[in-house]
Amino acid sequence: MNWENFFQDLQKWMQSSNEFMKQHPITTEDYWQWLIESIGMLGNKYNNHPVALKFLSVLIEIQDENYKIAVGR
Repeated sequence: MNWENFFQDLQKWMQSSNEFMKQHPITTEDYWQWLIESIGMLGNKYNNHPVALKFLSVLIEIQDENYKIAVGR
């Protein structure tokens, strides 16, 4: 497992997420579909390594928290 590459890809994903949200806010189905697909592809790229999946699941949890804040839950 090349952790340097993984964390670089993670940083790129976060940048892509910020860009994607400019057109598709976190409250849209388009954003969540993109998030699940892109996170899944990233996990697959690193053979769904358990530690990598844990980092990716934390990103989903954080975005879920951000969604709840955005909709006032």
